[in-house]
Amino acid sequence: MHRVLVVGAGATGSAAAWRLRQLGQVKLEVWEKARGPGGRMSTNRQEVSGATVRADMGAQYVSVEESDSATMQVAERLLSSGVCAEVSPELLTATPERPVRAKHLAGTAGGVNDALKTLLEEADATVHYEKRVASLDLQSGSWRARPFEGAPGMFDAVLIAVPGCGVGGDNLLKIHGSWEGMLKQDQNKQLMAAQHDQRWSFAFFLPSDCQAVCERYFGPKVVEKLVDDEVVHLLCYQSRKTEIVSLESSASSPVVVAHSTTEWAKRHAQRGGKDERLLREMAAHVQKLIGLEGPLSQLTSTSKVITWKQCQVQRPVTSEAVPFMAVTSAPPLLLAGDYFTSSSFSGCVRSGFAAAEALSALLKDVTPKATDAPEVSEGTGRKGKGKGGKGKRDQGKGKHKHDTWENDGGWQDGGWHHGGWKGKGGKGGKGGKGKREGYPYS
Repeated sequence: MHRVLVVGAGATGSAAAWRLRQLGQVKLEVWEKARGPGGRMSTNRQEVSGATVRADMGAQYVSVEESDSATMQVAERLLSSGVCAEVSPELLTATPERPVRAKHLAGTAGGVNDALKTLLEEADATVHYEKRVASLDLQSGSWRARPFEGAPGMFDAVLIAVPGCGVGGDNLLKIHGSWEGMLKQDQNKQLMAAQHDQRWSFAFFLPSDCQAVCERYFGPKVVEKLVDDEVVHLLCYQSRKTEIVSLESSASSPVVVAHSTTEWAKRHAQRGGKDERLLREMAAHVQKLIGLEGPLSQLTSTSKVITWKQCQVQRPVTSEAVPFMAVTSAPPLLLAGDYFTSSSFSGCVRSGFAAAEALSALLKDVTPKATDAPEVSEGTGRKGKGKGGKGKRDQGKGKHKHDTWENDGGWQDGGWHHGGWKGKGGKGGKGGKGKREGYPYS
């Protein structure tokens, strides 16, 4: 049986794993750097007044384009399983990021990342969380994947579903090894040309006595408001959304999620998720918007911040005839993600499904070769992905630093308040003339 590795348990990776299981019998593993699935479908959990409260920090909904049969297949499964429920478009605002003709699903237990958990469970994959790929090297006709911590593994095929090249703490630029030298020059240019915007996300877990203020601001029905001032793009009433899809009245504390404008995020691009000054700035702005009186600590005492370094794709890879990239075909190594399509759930599923189908076809009639990983790999890093495509790594002068990380869901830099984390991306390696730049859906 072929051993297949999917790198990344976001929307693309989870969809790819689900599709691979549909297509045949493989020994499937998924390696995810975070403590759970999600990527930009990250859901944060907090204990507030003895109750577990959730906040969707990236995508607020599983937005499914009705014209996309593949994504509708996934949506029907999520609805029939009871993991998700549909939210009426009348309760939502028309944000530029959302598909126009689409169904919008929310997690019935309070988080959109439950959808990805379901896909991974049904894929019958062995999922390793907190296992981040450091390098991929070709060895004896198979791929040797080495994590930053733990034992390496040998695989007949690899599908990489992490963010593309860009700024931030974790993306394609952070996976080294001999596979880098197998990228064609035009592929390298295509990957480096893809562009995303940046946004920040703030979750405020408010005291229960703030609920009346939230009800007055949002009104009797809607679950979000489009603000688009100089600071806030979208303000979401998370606790009401959860009540609507779970059909249960919640007595827990209200939760409000604020998504910044791209301009605000750009101004503070060099800041991190633990910047208390920016937390207070956003909290004060939200406090004024909703008309909440009293100390600012009502918002800041229990909060969560995520800085999405690669958020909505602005310029995808368009030169590929398919929504993925095949680096090699024997053994297969494929790249997939929203940077080949669009930053929506449908865009991620299209890329993940197409890559999974291509990978399955490439393995057909091929004898499995992968066994347990030996201690030494014969491959070494060659060309680094960079603007010139000429940078070399691990040969003489070219060196790179491994970045450090701690997070609980996604490709981002963020910060806990009252007990938490902050992921920090290290700089990629420089060598020769080529540059490496460090690295995030609706």
